Amino acid sequence: MNTFFKTILVSVATAFCATSCIQDEALNTECDILSCSLPEGYLVAAPKVDNYTVTLQIQDNVDISKLAPEFEITPGATITPASGSVQDFLHAENNTINYTVTSQDGAWRKVYPVRVVQNMPPSEYFFNVPKLDPQRKYSIFDEVDTDGAFLMSWASGNPGYVLCGVADVEARKKYGDSYKDHVWEFFPTRAVFNGEVSLVDRGGTTFFMVGNEPAVPEYIHLETCSTGSFGTMVGMPIAAGNIFQGFFDISQAIANPRGATKFGEPYRYVPQTFKGRYRYKAGPTFTNEKGQVEAGRQDECSIYALFYETDDNVEYIDGSIHDADFKHPNLVAIAMVDTKGQHETNGWVEFDTPFEMTGRAVDYDKLAHGGYKIGIVISSSADGDYFRGAVGSTLDVADLKIINTNTETE
Repeated sequence: MNTFFKTILVSVATAFCATSCIQDEALNTECDILSCSLPEGYLVAAPKVDNYTVTLQIQDNVDISKLAPEFEITPGATITPASGSVQDFLHAENNTINYTVTSQDGAWRKVYPVRVVQNMPPSEYFFNVPKLDPQRKYSIFDEVDTDGAFLMSWASGNPGYVLCGVADVEARKKYGDSYKDHVWEFFPTRAVFNGEVSLVDRGGTTFFMVGNEPAVPEYIHLETCSTGSFGTMVGMPIAAGNIFQGFFDISQAIANPRGATKFGEPYRYVPQTFKGRYRYKAGPTFTNEKGQVEAGRQDECSIYALFYETDDNVEYIDGSIHDADFKHPNLVAIAMVDTKGQHETNGWVEFDTPFEMTGRAVDYDKLAHGGYKIGIVISSSADGDYFRGAVGSTLDVADLKIINTNTETE
């Protein structure tokens, strides 16, 4: 069950029990992995832990056949295999081992695929393994190499959009009893395929297929959507379609939405140019974070890439960089595609945008060991993180690529 809604149910149940004179303390119903750790020197970057998966980016000189990850889990819960037990990720399928967390009351279980990655993310992006999240609601896009080895998974705000329930409602209106196979079509971030797609479950994961072949997106479609009555209630009346390198921290989705978007994947090259193509059309009516119409204002999209150095205090640059006018002390370079004032393009537009250096020097030894990150960030509403934009704004993107300079690490 989704953590947010389960928390609401538990809160209601707790309030009900409090009306009785004597009640036993309720057992914890949560079953989440909160954090993961490995010995110093094993990791390229901090573990990525989201609501369903754990990704461990490991240095290439570490033997992954004998890894013993340690997990912090929900109080009272148990985990199998045991936290700290030695596991062979090298010979596991897709270098992934499933861990099962069981709640203290025994009523809830969640399976977390824990994946080990020793390959660096690519410089050219195809979104070539689209799939659905474990609840079969929204799209997720993985990048794999020509041998099928996992490289990275794109993040989006789709997990947060689950909370408003609008996609389920719209899918049911259009498809009736078969709506569950179509909920993904009503999320802000989704793919467009060349051909009719079907959903196929394999090993507990739902993949997109065209005929008998895995479906590869023709392009990624981002659309600014209404969040319905729930979004209005919490002061978030719209959700921009977005996609970015990094991860979305669902625990901050309501309290700190810009902080929930963590940008960046480890990168061992110095980027020179950000290339790709896009197509945009602004929605008809621009509204602010209160849902009020701002007459005369039109929506704009946002496409940029960050290159920055990590340190003990900065593991990720998050969406708060927008507040700081895209300035950050760890930022080495930024490529900002010029979309200002563009409310509708005449078909597809190609871009070839140079990275502007900030003056911060590059430590090439640290670069070779994964101490720098690249973060591509794309949104159908430039101010969508402030919940300002136009419902119906659409942005299509394809053929994204980073051109690198010739460095000591290439």
